[in-house]
Amino acid sequence: MNRIGGFNTYQSLFESKLKNPKEAEKTKNSKTDKTKKKEPVQLSERAKKLLQQLQKTYGNMDFIVADYDTEEEAAAYLSRGTKEYSVLIEPELLEEMAADQETKEKYMGIIENATSQLNEIKNQLGEKDGQVTRLGISIDKDGNVSYFAELEKISESRQEQIEKTRESRREEKASSEKRKRARVSADSIEELLKKIQDIDWNALKAETGDSGSRFDYSI
Repeated sequence: MNRIGGFNTYQSLFESKLKNPKEAEKTKNSKTDKTKKKEPVQLSERAKKLLQQLQKTYGNMDFIVADYDTEEEAAAYLSRGTKEYSVLIEPELLEEMAADQETKEKYMGIIENATSQLNEIKNQLGEKDGQVTRLGISIDKDGNVSYFAELEKISESRQEQIEKTRESRREEKASSEKRKRARVSADSIEELLKKIQDIDWNALKAETGDSGSRFDYSI
């Protein structure tokens, strides 16, 4: 889980229009730096062993080790998780945890407490808040923790149709019925819960289950 994905980016530079060749080269390097894809994370052996330990200890969590600069980038990594919870850790912090037992215990405690609180959120949400499809936390190299949730909502009529067809061979059709999706992130559990409860589902555009766009709403 310690691989970082990237996006192939293409750009056109019209250097012939620039009078100064040095200026053209500077422009080229500047644009290249902004679009340069990140290199795969390189972990020490002790950090790799700690990652394996975390994965074994917390079987219901996906641990993702990656550098990220924005909430959107962190959310994109967390969205890749397939288990009950996703945990994104920056490599510098994982290395610190692997090197110091006290730091390791501190952040393992934070992870346990956060996932317990996220589970409580699921219990507090009602039908009007939508169905939680993924929960997670991110911890940056400075130890700052952010909370993350993905939700989706299907209209009652659509839900009834899915239930009726679930036991039939028409499941494929049901899975493509329209639904609404939302993603929220916050710096605290309380803020995350409030953002979830404040989602205006009526303002969101419905999409099919196999739509290329994953989210219609992000706050």
